[in-house]
Order: sequence, then structure tokens, then C-alpha cells
Amino acid sequence: MKVLLAPALCLLVACTTLGPDYQAPRPSLPATWSEAHDGSRHADTETLRTWWRRFDDPLLDRLVDQALANNQDLGIALARLRQARADRTIAAAGLGPTIGASGNLQALRSSRRTDPPGGGTTQAYGLGLDARWELDLFGGLRRGVEAADARVSAVEADGHALRVSLLAELATDYGQLRMTQARLAVSRDTIGLLRDSERIAERAWHAGLGTEADYRQARAERESAEAQPAQLEAGVARLTHAIGVLAGGFPGDWKETLLTSAPAPLLPPELPLAMPSEVIRQRPDLRADERRLAAATADIGVAEAARYPRFSIPLSIGTDAHLIHDLFSAASASWSAAIAGNQTVYDGGSNRAGVERAEAEAQAALLAWERDVRGALRDVEDALTGIDTACRRRDHLVAAIDDSRTALDRATRLYRQGLSGYQPVLTAQRSLNAVRDARLLNDQDELDAGIGLYKALGAGWDMPVNEASASQAPRRPTPR
Repeated sequence: MKVLLAPALCLLVACTTLGPDYQAPRPSLPATWSEAHDGSRHADTETLRTWWRRFDDPLLDRLVDQALANNQDLGIALARLRQARADRTIAAAGLGPTIGASGNLQALRSSRRTDPPGGGTTQAYGLGLDARWELDLFGGLRRGVEAADARVSAVEADGHALRVSLLAELATDYGQLRMTQARLAVSRDTIGLLRDSERIAERAWHAGLGTEADYRQARAERESAEAQPAQLEAGVARLTHAIGVLAGGFPGDWKETLLTSAPAPLLPPELPLAMPSEVIRQRPDLRADERRLAAATADIGVAEAARYPRFSIPLSIGTDAHLIHDLFSAASASWSAAIAGNQTVYDGGSNRAGVERAEAEAQAALLAWERDVRGALRDVEDALTGIDTACRRRDHLVAAIDDSRTALDRATRLYRQGLSGYQPVLTAQRSLNAVRDARLLNDQDELDAGIGLYKALGAGWDMPVNEASASQAPRRPTPR
């Protein structure tokens, strides 16, 4: 035994780790954003963690809580995280010995027709322990554990990125729902105004102050306007269905609650903003890319180690006896130990190709990370552009609404007095209807861009996750 242990210890001392040691990439980033927003401020951690609460909408808060607890995609992400951690345990197990136990009872009856005749029936008992330990001389197993650790972190970051997208999608759908409901209210109010105009045109016609054509035109305008609510109601229904599914339930679960009238959510007066370098640190999707790069780099070492000899120490300890009470005596003990090694002599270039494949995969992972870094910065710039554009348009649209109302009032007054035709009334009505709808659509654009900014900053992922709940069947959320 000592003769075998000495060279084994020498091999362990001489072991090395092949492949490149990983170093996180350091991108060259712009110092500031090319687009600026006057209402932005430095992003603090608490604001980013629970950004949707700044809308001060209790129903939105409830929907987010339901989605985080019951959304199936989040449950899938947690299951994949447990799978990745199990894979890491399997990889780490290779660093230690494998031990097995065995026992046997053998009965043998010899033939009495042989020469010399047999000795009758005999019994034999045996117990044994078998162990095998692969010596990680070139670091292939250690690199495998390193890669598995990185993949666990990547899968965990994927779950965080999914949470960011889920929260942004839910808030966007909720905001669009409220804006669509506001547009529906404006549309119905417009129908009421057009009915009034129709009655005015009818009275003017009968009084000789207008024409039948004016009346028919007013009636056509009202009938055309009455077709719009059906389209908006369909949009409301689709958004309630989407929100119900995002919250982890069925399309109709939240419909009754969501159809209750509520004011459209408004963005807070200030929006968070971080420097480009902070965005790179905050975005979980970029963290996942970086961890995949680390795993791919470690895989190069695994592939390199596969080109070198593999050594292992098989060890067997046992006891054999014909009588069961002799199994534990020193005379019945036996053991064997060895150092075994094997080396592929020719594989047609398979191992070398494995190294090249791992290097190419690492290069692709690096390029993917660099691409996504630029995409993340573009997301922030686009959101800032959208917010700035909507803010600049808002003041003009508010002024246009006031002017359109004044123009409609004056045109209607002149028409009632028979001092003007119906065309100015019609033009003023169309202008007011269009600009009121444009104002709401602009508010929706501003809201979408604001939510997009939170998403671009990677907001909403730094939250406690109840992993135990992922092992249970998701419960159906019930609106309260």
C-alpha cells in the first residue's frame, strides 16, 4: 500500500490546471448619455427595486404581487435554477472518490462422480468495499466545476431578467388598458357632443337657418363616431386577457376588477437615470451573458485536459470466509490497490477539435456580451428619446385642445344665430376630437417610454425569491 501511495502523492503535488484563467471583460463605455431628460435624477436602489409603486396604484401593486407569486414563466425559471444547481453538484462529485459496498453468499455442491470425488456442499461468505478516485492532474474536473458554477449564476440571472421583462410588460399592459379606457370615455363624450350638434342642425334646418345637407352631415358624423367605441372595447378586452395571464391566471380572472373605472396612471415627475457603467452592472441579462462567457472559458480547460492522460486509484478492501463468524477476522481480510492510467493514442483529431470548438464558443460568448451591452445602452437612449418627445408634444396638444374647444363654441354659436354655415362647426368638431385622442395617445407613449426606461435600467429584479414555492403546483390567483 505504501509503495502505491508514494507515487500517487507525487502525482497530486504535480497537478496543474490547463486552460485560460477567466477575467471579466471591461468594456469601453461612453461617460454620459447622448440623450438627456430634464426630469431625470440619479437612480437609487430602492426606487429601482419597487419602481411600479411610484404610480401609487393599489390595483397595479396587487397585480404585480400576483404575477410574482403565480406566473408560470417565473416558475419555469426557478425549476431551471434547481436543475443547474443539481448539475453543479454532479460535476463537483467527480473531484472525490466513488465508494461502493458489496456482499455475497455462495453455495457450491461438488460432483461425486469425478475422480477424485467432490467434497459435497460448501458455502462461502464475502464482504467488500470498492473505491475509485480519479486524479485531477490537469484540472479538467476543476474546470468543469468552475463552468458549472458560472452556469448556475447565468441561469439565476436569466430568472432575474425574466422578472424585469414580466414587470415591464404587466405595467405596460395595465397602462395601455387605462389609457384605452380613457380614450373610450372621450369617445363616448364625443358622441354626446355630436348628438347635440345633430339636434342643433335639425332645428336650424326646420327653422330655415340651415339646410337638410347640414343635418345629414351632422347625423353622419355622429354615426361614424358611434363605430369607434366597439374597437376600443375590443382593445380593452384583449388587454384584460393579457393581464390575467401575466398574473398567472386565466384570461377572464381579472376582467371584472379591471373594468372598474379608474384614472390612468401617470408617470412620477422624476425618472431615475444611471450612468452607462451602472446600467451594465444592474442589467441581469448582461450578467447572464458574462457568466456564460465565464463558463465557456472554463470549458476550454476541460477540453484541453481531455488531451492528456487520465490517472485513477482503484482500491478494494474485503473479507472472505467459509464460515460467517470468520468474516471479521484478520485472517479473512484482503485488499488490492493500484494506480491506473490511460491515454488516447489516436482519435482522428477529435480532442484537438474539441479545444477549437470550446475556444470558438468562448469567442462567440464574448461577442454576444459586447453586442448586448450596446443594445442595453441603446434601450436607455431610446427610452430617453421617447420621454423627451412625448413631453415636448404634450404642451402643444394641451394648447390645441383649448383652442379647439374655443373654436367649436364660437362656430356653434354663429351657426345657431344663422350667421355661419355648418362647415366651420364640422371642422372644429373634427379638430377637437382628433386632438383629444392625440393627447391620450401621447400620454400613452410617455408612459410606455417611462416604463421602458425602468426596464432598460434593469429595475425590479433585486427582490427576494421564494424558491420553495416553485416546487409546488402554482395556485390559481383570485382577484380580491
